[in-house]
This record gives sequence, structure tokens and C-alpha cells, in this order.
Amino acid sequence: MNCSSFGKCGSCVLYQIPYEEQVEMKKNKLVDMFSQFDMPKLEVFTGSDEHFRARAEFRIWHDGDRCDYGMFGLRERRIVTIDECNIVDKSISDIMKPMLEEIIKDEYLKTKLYAVEYLSNSKGELIVTLIYHKKWDEEEMKPHIYALKDKFKNCDFVVRRKGKKLFLDKNYLIEELNIKDEVYKYKQIEATFTQPNRKMAEKMITWAMDSSEELKGDLVELYCGNGNFTIPLSKRFRKVIATEISQQSIDAAFYNADINGIDNITFLAMSAADFARLKDEDSPLIKKYDLQNILIDPPRAGLDDKSRKFVDSFENIIYISCNPETLKRDLETLSEGRKIKAFAFFDQFPWTNHMECGVVLKREK
Repeated sequence: MNCSSFGKCGSCVLYQIPYEEQVEMKKNKLVDMFSQFDMPKLEVFTGSDEHFRARAEFRIWHDGDRCDYGMFGLRERRIVTIDECNIVDKSISDIMKPMLEEIIKDEYLKTKLYAVEYLSNSKGELIVTLIYHKKWDEEEMKPHIYALKDKFKNCDFVVRRKGKKLFLDKNYLIEELNIKDEVYKYKQIEATFTQPNRKMAEKMITWAMDSSEELKGDLVELYCGNGNFTIPLSKRFRKVIATEISQQSIDAAFYNADINGIDNITFLAMSAADFARLKDEDSPLIKKYDLQNILIDPPRAGLDDKSRKFVDSFENIIYISCNPETLKRDLETLSEGRKIKAFAFFDQFPWTNHMECGVVLKREK
């Protein structure tokens, strides 16, 4: 991939290293990091090294009458202006320049515009979010947004400032992922977490399904989001119970189960700690489940002590991690008495040091 922002923008820190060498470097680092464990051969999943990000946020840099996209710089913590970004979806990169040019023409839209966020789907539809550091009136704002929507017919627009949000038609997209030759549909709501690399998401879900083929009993999923893993994996289990603290994400998960014709999932809007309490108290809510298996995709901090203890109570664990350091720490507990049956590296973010991992652990009898 070539990009005029290489060496300026702080996003692509590995820009001087050819992509194949980046993958080999990350692979070797993971093998070395986890050498204290009895790990199976590392499976490596890669994708395109350009136009892979389905969501992105750009700061807006104001200089007189001019506005430019900005990102934190590679060598110092300040905003640098960029002319292009070739890691984002083609539908985003193609629209960035004409979108900003239209905004600059409109003094009302341009004034104190702080950032622009883009969310795209596989059909090239977009949610464009304009974030402001100024007060704005809904009725005054609407005609300006309608004018933008008239020019960019594949876009829906959201306007935000702290404590206030406006959208005209809808604030979500319907994404489609192809998993094992079956298409799954997902409602993705603006400003909620969704997997940023759709092709890698397909590979991660497929890997999780393949890795769970022989598991018996029902499945618990913590941090389920909008049902990204939950919905396809429900076909591997009799029943699934999934939790997520974000009510918006849970609402999307219910919607996604319905549009995919899935009826064996119970979604709960609660934290991992609250669900652990239900299990400890032997709540009637979960007595009908044969809770042998758990899937977790926690934030970068990994599991806290209580959550780790709770996860350790299950026979089998599928752990998706966006931070190898906290995964390694958690495995020091979770691998006790278990066999690590699968170990995977998903190159979710080329040109960065980021490494997404997956492990499957089964209790030894």
C-alpha cells in the first residue's frame, strides 16, 4: 500500500516495513511471548493491507478559512494534517475530500467542527457523524444536513456535541458478513462498538465456529456487543446466554437475532460481574442452561480478578483478545488444568503493532 500520509500520521507506525515482514514479525513475537505455555501451532490469518477499516475518526484542523483532516503525528503528540487515508474502506476514502469540500462551503457547518467520523458497510453505505464544540439548534441545523444528504445519497448523517445528538433518518447501517458460505446481517449503530475490519471479523468468527465444533453443553458469552460472535456461534450450541453492559448494543443484538432467524439466544443487558453473581446465587434465570462453555472478548485491560475467577469456573473457554499482554497474564490462571487446543493471530490492523489473538482451552479430565 502507498499513502501520502505515511511518515506523518501516527496511525501507521510500521509504514517502512513491507506487509509480509510485518506479519512475520508479529507472528514471531507472539510465539516468543507465549513460549511458557504448551501452545499448539499458531494459526495466522491475514487480509488486505489497504482499505480494510470500516470505521474511522478524523480531527478537523482549522486554519483561517481552510479546514483539513488531522491525525496525531507519528513522532510527536500533535495534530498533523493529512490529504488521504488508504487504510479506510474505499467508500470512505473516496468521499473524504468531496465531503470536506462541501462542509467548507457552508459557514454554519464549518464553524467549530471538531471531528468527522465515518462508518461504512459492505454495500458502500455510510454513516457520517459531525462532532462539534459549539451549541447548535436542531431546526437551524436540519436544512444544512439535508443539503449534504442531497449531495451524498449513500450517506446518513448524525450531528453530535456533548449531551446532544441529531439524526434525520437513521443512525445505523445493516452490515453483511459471510460466515461459512452463509450471510449474516448485523445492525451497526453509530457510536457503539463494532468490529472495524469486516474481512478479519469473518475469519475470526469462522475460526471460533470451527474451534467449537466438538464442545458439549450450552454457551455463555460475555462482552457480546451487537451479537457479532453470538449469532453465528448459536448454531453450534443448544442454547446461548449473552451479556453486554451497553443497552444500545443489546437492543441491536436482539434485532440482529431476529433478522437472522435465530431463536436460541437470551441477551441480557448487564455487566460480567452481575452475571457472575447470578451464577453464584444459582439464579432460576440460568438454571435451564448447561453452562459448560464461555466465550469472552474483553477490552484491552483483559479480565479483572473476579471475572477471571468466574471464567475459570467453565469447562471450556474461547478467549478473543485485543491485547496479548493481558491475554498472557490471564492464561497463567486459565491454563491451569486445561489444554490449549487452538492459538490464532488475526492481523486486524496492518501497519500497526496491534495483534488480535484467539485461544481455545479445554478442561483436562
